[in-house]
Parts: sequence; structure tokens; C-alpha cells
Amino acid sequence: AYASLLQERRRAIHARVVEAFEALYPERVGEQANWLAHHAFRGEVWGKAVGYLRFIERAPAVSLDAVVGGSGSPGYLWWTGEHERAVRTALRDAAIAADFRNFELAVVADFRLGQAYHSLGDYPHAVEALRRSIAPLEGDLARERFGMAGLPSVFARAWLACCLAERGEFSAALATGEEAIQIAEAADHAYSLVVASYGLGSACLNRGDLSRAIAILERGLALAEVNEIPILFPVVAAPLGAAYALAGKPPRGVELLDQAVDRARSNRWLANESLRLAWLGRAALLAGERERAAQLAERALEGSRERKERGHEAYALRLTGEIAGPEHFERAEGSLRQARRMAEELGMRPLAAHCALALGRLAALAGQKAAAGAQFTWAAEMFRELGMPHALAEVEAELARGI
Repeated sequence: AYASLLQERRRAIHARVVEAFEALYPERVGEQANWLAHHAFRGEVWGKAVGYLRFIERAPAVSLDAVVGGSGSPGYLWWTGEHERAVRTALRDAAIAADFRNFELAVVADFRLGQAYHSLGDYPHAVEALRRSIAPLEGDLARERFGMAGLPSVFARAWLACCLAERGEFSAALATGEEAIQIAEAADHAYSLVVASYGLGSACLNRGDLSRAIAILERGLALAEVNEIPILFPVVAAPLGAAYALAGKPPRGVELLDQAVDRARSNRWLANESLRLAWLGRAALLAGERERAAQLAERALEGSRERKERGHEAYALRLTGEIAGPEHFERAEGSLRQARRMAEELGMRPLAAHCALALGRLAALAGQKAAAGAQFTWAAEMFRELGMPHALAEVEAELARGI
């Protein structure tokens, strides 16, 4: 019966449930915060949803089941950083969906599968699952939420854009991210539009198009604030902080990333925390806070290994090597080489090229001109092939110095 209702009708019923309970039993809202958070979230009553979410966080031994699914769901497992369990559970859900021809479950299971694979650094499987989730969502189905907080057609495209960007497939990544924006705008769905902004903005950040990334992510952050969706603040604030830092505003980047890390933790969102910490560490390094940057890099490395986020581990290793610098040449070179090797294994061509650039700079500072030249030349070829003009300009400036 619930599945037969139109999405807008479902939303209205959830919202009325919250209103009715608060009116009838105001003295019991505390004990029912978990249940109320579920209905407020499904009813898109964002202010109340976050209010009950914060109440839940203060109460011991109460989970976020009502918001991201039960403790055994792939969404909850991904949210809490248990990515391998999330994959197994999503595969189980996909099998059940196929056996019972449950269209809604199939769409959501494939999205959650892609989301978990992305966090694990398994980009080929992530791309496959996300495209499978997107494929049937045409016409009116692109505007259906299938029980989620936003549109799966947008969510899957946002994560797909991120995966493709990590692999250096920027034309496809940007086109996919723009499709997500268009669908969310056409549906006039703020929550989905914030997530779409994350996908396209992150793809631009990875390509090095910082001005465009900042414009897109600032819009997403403003939408989250105006529409009172604080749960999405870390989603867009973290890449925006990284973009600020790389664009020559490291103090602003540090401030925003600090908030993103803290607010994600307060919501018990552990997935991809290692990447947020690596971004914060880089911003701190650019702001001249070397000691803090080293501490953050260590936390990012530990977290990525604990949660088996291999792609994010490569980012943390690169940061570790850059922090060590020529003063600790062997340690720096070892971390950077390990980061490049891991990036190449995972198909993360942009990151591999950035690692080569860092290795070239390290070798140049150590007086190893031939080694530096080889790294710079390889990085330049890769950046040129990938269509990353901003990074290419950096390498060409190094080569112009006459190693």
C-alpha cells in the first residue's frame, strides 16, 4: 500500500505524522526521537529532522537507523564506514530485487553498491553499479525518490561523476555531473540539487578547474543553508574548502574543512572521512601549519587503512610525502612512490600524475636533475592527455626553470 502512493503523498503523510505526534504527545518526543527523525526526514521537514538527529546524538546507544536505514542496511553500513559489509548487503538486496522483480529495491541497491565501491577505491565496479542504477530511470522515473531523501537518478550521477573524475575521464564526468544538476533543477528538489552540486563540483576540483568548482560548490552550500538541510553541509563544504585552499585561500579552506570534519563526525558520518582529513591536511600545509598537517595526514592514513579506502589512502600517502619534504628525503620519496603506485593500480590517473609532479619537485630540491626531469616529463604527458591545463601549466613552469 505504501509503495502504491505517489512520492508527494508519502512525503505529506510523513510530515503529518510528525505534526500529529508533537501535538498529541509533546511530553514523549524525547523517547521517540529516533522514530520522529525517520518521519521528519522522509517528510522533508529538514529543521525538525536535524533537531531530532541532534537529540539522538546526545542520547547514548541510539543509532541513526531512522535516518539512513536500519543497522543492517547498505546505506547505514556505508555511512558508518563499513564498506565491505555495505557491498555484501547491497549485493544481497540486488539479488532479492531480481528474484522478486522489485524495481525500487534494485535501483537503490545498485546506487548503494556504487557508493560503497567508490569509497573502497574500486572505481570500475562503482561505475558499473552506478550506471546500472541510472539506466532505467528515464522520463518520470528520473523524478522518483524510491524511499530515499532525494532522487536516485541524481545521487547515482553525482557519485558516477566523482568516480569518472578520479579515473581522469573528465568529459564523461562533467557531462554526467551536469545531467545531475539539470534533473534536480527540473524537479525543483533542493536536497537533490545540493548532492548534484557535490558531484559536479568535485569533478571540477579533481580536474583543477578551481574557479568553476568554487562557484558550483558555493551554490550547493548556500542551498543547503537556505533550505535548512544541515546534514548535507559536510558533503559540499569539504570539497569547497579544498578548492579554496588550492585557489590561494588556505586559511578560509582550513576553517571550512574544520567545520566539515567536525559536523560529519557529529552526525556519525565516517565514510570518506580520510579524504576530508587529507584535504584538511593539505589546506593546513598550504597555510603554513606543517605540524598540524602532519598530524592530519597520519589520521587520514590510519582511517583509510582501517576502513580500506584505498583511493583515499593514496591521497594520504601523497600528502605524507609532501609534508616530509627533502629534509626527510627517503621517507618522502617512499611515501610518494607508494602513492603513485597505488594510484596507478586503481586507475587514478590524475592522482598518479600529481604524485609524479611531487616526486619531480622532491628530486629537484635534492639536486637529482635527471630523476626530476623524468618525473616532470611523465607528469606533463599525462596532464596533457587528460586535459588538465592548470596542472600542465605547473609542470611546464618546473621544466622552464631548467632542471
